[in-house]
Amino acid sequence: MANEGYWLVGVGEPPKLGPGDLHEPGKGEILIQVKAVAVQPGEWKMQEGLIPIKVQYPTIIGLSASGIVKKTGPGVTRFQPGDRILTNTTGVLRNDSRFGAYQKYCLAPQNLVSKIGDVPFDEAANVATSYAAMSALVLHLGLNKPQIPSAISTGERILIWGVSSSMGIFAAQLAKHAGYEVVGVASGRHRELAAQYGIAHFVDRTAADVVIVASSLGPFKAVFAAADSAEDQVKIGGILAALGGGSFLTTMGVRAGVQLPKGVTGFFTQYIDDYLDEKNREFTEWFWWNWLEAALEQKQLKSIPLTIVGGLDKTGEAWRILKHGENHGTRLIIEPQ
Repeated sequence: MANEGYWLVGVGEPPKLGPGDLHEPGKGEILIQVKAVAVQPGEWKMQEGLIPIKVQYPTIIGLSASGIVKKTGPGVTRFQPGDRILTNTTGVLRNDSRFGAYQKYCLAPQNLVSKIGDVPFDEAANVATSYAAMSALVLHLGLNKPQIPSAISTGERILIWGVSSSMGIFAAQLAKHAGYEVVGVASGRHRELAAQYGIAHFVDRTAADVVIVASSLGPFKAVFAAADSAEDQVKIGGILAALGGGSFLTTMGVRAGVQLPKGVTGFFTQYIDDYLDEKNREFTEWFWWNWLEAALEQKQLKSIPLTIVGGLDKTGEAWRILKHGENHGTRLIIEPQ
């Protein structure tokens, strides 16, 4: 086995495809032969130094991946070589290139690994990104945990802005499994996509009356912005103001220059950190080892359409596509092998 990775060599410098070491898994760690990586919007921003995360160069990034277990470290009993899995490798948080997903072989912590059965690797890599929606809804918005089969209806609605994004689609499905009715907001061209995932009410974000229509469907137990611009945040603020005020969870915080109405607030939080926090250990094991595996086995969590860009050498092209907003309604996938 020979390893190869997509190396970041410095802020704004062109990445390089090159050889890397084959890593030995430590305690509680797994060595994975990476089969697919779900490309994340923040990665090109990291490459260009637009996200203030200190990285020790040269390094390999990439989080959500799928593959085959090749070797297990001490203390790993739940997984064995040959298992087909998905994972969040924690590479960026650890500032450790050994855990970066954009390579042929990487390490991952066993507590952020799920068995995938016969689910295709490309789909599994995207499903691994559902960790963010789960954390957002349950830990940060205080909603009920989803169940398999779905919980009985709570009679409550939640608003998901940017529902056609990968995070939005996963959030909608998780909310439904928790018994909530989803009001989804996205560009009108995604109405049919939203319908495929059983979103109860669809609102066109580009319509002149989007604030009036969306607020008429309230009140909302929670408001989650899965994809939101400054203009979107102004509209979300208008919706909440019409309903008497409240807060919403944003993707990157309230944008500069956005003035929210009195009684309306927006907040931002990281998600991957939640699964490394010891106080959330029970939640972490429940999600990766229980709920997610059951959802995959029973086909209860669907991915948005996928676009396979190519091998590791196409990673830069995938980032370019995201940077220029050329991708709509699909998740880009890189296949290292």
